[in-house]
Amino acid sequence: MFKSRSLLRIVTAGIVVSFYIYSIISQTRYMSATLFQDYSHYDSPQQLNESPSQQQRQINTDALPKWLSEYFDWHIEMRKKFPGDTILTHPDSPGVLIKACAYKCGGLHDRLGGLGWDLYLANQTRRVFMIHWCIPAPIEYYLVPNLVDWTLPYDPNSSITYDGYAAKDNSNANNNNSSSFAWDDRLFSNTTKSHIHCDRAVGDWPGLFDGYVEYGQGEEFFESHVDIALDRAIHGDYTAQHKKILRYKVLGVDQRLEQRLLELHNESDPIAWSDAFPAMFWTLFKPAKGLQKELDETFLHMKISTPFDYNAPPFYALHARIRHPRGHIGQEILAKVTGNPDKHGLLWDGETKRFAVKIAEHAFQCAQKKHLQKHPLHVQQYVFYADSEDLVTYMGIEHGADGVRVRNMTGVEALHIDRQQGHPPESYYSAFVDLFIASQAS
Repeated sequence: MFKSRSLLRIVTAGIVVSFYIYSIISQTRYMSATLFQDYSHYDSPQQLNESPSQQQRQINTDALPKWLSEYFDWHIEMRKKFPGDTILTHPDSPGVLIKACAYKCGGLHDRLGGLGWDLYLANQTRRVFMIHWCIPAPIEYYLVPNLVDWTLPYDPNSSITYDGYAAKDNSNANNNNSSSFAWDDRLFSNTTKSHIHCDRAVGDWPGLFDGYVEYGQGEEFFESHVDIALDRAIHGDYTAQHKKILRYKVLGVDQRLEQRLLELHNESDPIAWSDAFPAMFWTLFKPAKGLQKELDETFLHMKISTPFDYNAPPFYALHARIRHPRGHIGQEILAKVTGNPDKHGLLWDGETKRFAVKIAEHAFQCAQKKHLQKHPLHVQQYVFYADSEDLVTYMGIEHGADGVRVRNMTGVEALHIDRQQGHPPESYYSAFVDLFIASQAS
């Protein structure tokens, strides 16, 4: 399935102080409005006509390694050949591999940062890749298919209805008319309060890595367990018809995929941190209409260049990851309350505050220096992110006159999609807005 192909790695032009802003945002100026079928029934409540900038977006498919480009072609062909639920029911249809999030799944990086791994697993097992989230809401509330349909089939005989809104929960979930658990109404809850039902429904699917440690993987997992699981799915017990649906929730590790691609397949493109990642991302996704509306309003409110407007002045994205203690050797990072600051927030006082401010100021000075080297005659803008709202507020107040824009100037808290549960689905737009704004940075 693989052939050697050398690609240049991307040189990230933004100033990023952390491991958190992933290669999703390194260069995502590619998009296409081409759709193979109408996905409007998956979109979130707010409807919005596509702007000219959306209609003109292009995907740099040349950046995809050959194996990934060929997999996408095959995936598209399979979904056309077996439309709707036949991808799961037809005896001749291929199996499917579902990246399932039914309970704790991590933030956006954990869920989307390992897309290279996801598609590698699907390609190796020759299964159609799908994504399904139960929390904080179905993924289609935020992202919808662009060129490749990764959605779980929807059974029109189910008691769920789509009328331009995300899937609605139904109190009579156990009495639906669906002929297969794959369309169980429990899978399409749109409230975080019902995710436990989705967790049980997803549990009906066998796991690709059943029997192995899927989280906190050790050396043995990557050195042998991955291959054992793949062999089971390709040649072993999991090839049976009743194992047509396989799920997993493994978190990808960039270096491990890069090593595997090179050593086993003579493939030099590591996917992550290369031009292949944004091309892959935009081939799979585009913002749902409700999210796109929120994006447009945020760009306008923050007075930064319009998305995909190449005539607008560029801006820099800065991100300071302060709260995670493992990132600061020899520096004690205190929480607002007793416990882990990564879970409970950063103490905004004393040495902890001084340390956070020092990191943020240093990042800003680096960005200013880089800008003056490239565009000495242009007034530059900077979007600042941090995992401390106090630090974000500080930078907005101290450097607003210097062109610093901060997300919380919109008055909306950026909720963590995994840690802060129980909010309405649209409350989590802010996390995606941060991602897409950063993706437009210089």
